[in-house]
Amino acid sequence: MAAKSAPARTSAAAQARAALAAQRQQAARAMLAALDGLSNLPPAEIDRLLTLGVFRAFGSATTIFGKQKHDRFLFFVLRGQLQLHLRDKDGHEMLLALLGPGDCCGEGPLFGDLFRRMSATAVTGCYLFHVPLADLQEALVDLPELNAALNRIHQRRMLESTLTRIPLLSSLLPVERFALANILRHSSFSRGSLIIRQGDHANSLYLIERGQVSIEQDGRTVATLADGDFFGEIALLSGHPHRASVRAITSTDLLALPAADFHALLYEQPNLEANLRMVVEQRNRRNAALHADQSRARDLTQAVARGLLRGSHLLARTASLCPPGCQICEEACVGRHGHQRLALNGTLIDGLDILDACRQCTVGPECVEACPEHAFERTDDGVLLITNRCTGCGDCIPACPYQAVSRVTQERPEPEVLPLWVRLRNRLHPQPPLPPAPPQRADKCDLCSSYPDQACVSACPTGALRLLPVEEIFPL
Repeated sequence: MAAKSAPARTSAAAQARAALAAQRQQAARAMLAALDGLSNLPPAEIDRLLTLGVFRAFGSATTIFGKQKHDRFLFFVLRGQLQLHLRDKDGHEMLLALLGPGDCCGEGPLFGDLFRRMSATAVTGCYLFHVPLADLQEALVDLPELNAALNRIHQRRMLESTLTRIPLLSSLLPVERFALANILRHSSFSRGSLIIRQGDHANSLYLIERGQVSIEQDGRTVATLADGDFFGEIALLSGHPHRASVRAITSTDLLALPAADFHALLYEQPNLEANLRMVVEQRNRRNAALHADQSRARDLTQAVARGLLRGSHLLARTASLCPPGCQICEEACVGRHGHQRLALNGTLIDGLDILDACRQCTVGPECVEACPEHAFERTDDGVLLITNRCTGCGDCIPACPYQAVSRVTQERPEPEVLPLWVRLRNRLHPQPPLPPAPPQRADKCDLCSSYPDQACVSACPTGALRLLPVEEIFPL
């Protein structure tokens, strides 16, 4: 009798386990479906999302992402609260949002926002559902409703983060900034587009959500502005036509505050008007100094054309300190990397030779946008790298406006000599072969990021070559 009842008991146990698993699956599905951002998703998409992620608890004060953490996940908040922080234009950490059940964060890289400096910290103990972004990126092709929902969340967060990072609006409370967000009108401009023409009448204050623009007076560049900056305020305050043209250096997204709403905001926020007039005075003084120095004005115009203001640092050489015919810096680069990543005699700015090399564009790098494999990453020091995900397709090479990316042949590594026991094991249990590395890959200067020094700078015997902040070369 005992032998006959064993299968029945085993079957009953298996059925109980299956029922428990189904119950847990249903509870997990209901938990995700109850979240605001996912409430309208088809059940099939929720089920697919469940297969990609895991549920996890975090203690209070735990850093969820950011602050030197390199893992990339999308997080859904099921219980507890998170603080989402962002660095403003001046590097100060600002509170962007307080997230609670139903919110999500970490979606930026899914939509190309790879380098925005956000971090999230648990305020209380939290229960989160998190999904690796690499897995989700591949699955989104088959999850159109989820993709649309996450895109809506991201667009709203981009808007809120732009307002948070503008020092001019730092006196506003978060709720006031979010109310302002509902008034703003979004517009996009391609690289080289004219946004404002000198002499036109003012109708809006413009906030730069993403991108970089040049301010041009009488055909000469007098300033550049980027993420978190604004323009158009002088004409609005004075009631006169625009005194300068504004042109997109990169693809640029703007938020426009109509003139009537602008004046209403200043009426409600007297401190904001005072801060704005201080900015106007600073800009007027800077422009006057630039007009008095025509050589500097020509340098700035040339720097914008050559993309020298798109990063934070430049390799600059004081040519007068170099011995005749010296190319030690170029040779050091080849000696370290096997090929040349930079070139002397690039752009002459105020007596400095700005070497031809990757600009490390911090705003809208065209190479990143062109890469189909998401092979570019930004280090915590702001250096743009090409990772091993590069397949050598070469799409990034023509995309760079400054010819700073090239295709190089990879050296094939010597075959590894395996121990005898490993060879015997592989013979008995053959392992699938690893995919071969592409014979070529994209390459560019990354300031020797994996080394303790820059080879070119360290090798220079006279100290002629230095890595300088852009602000030191162009103190605008």
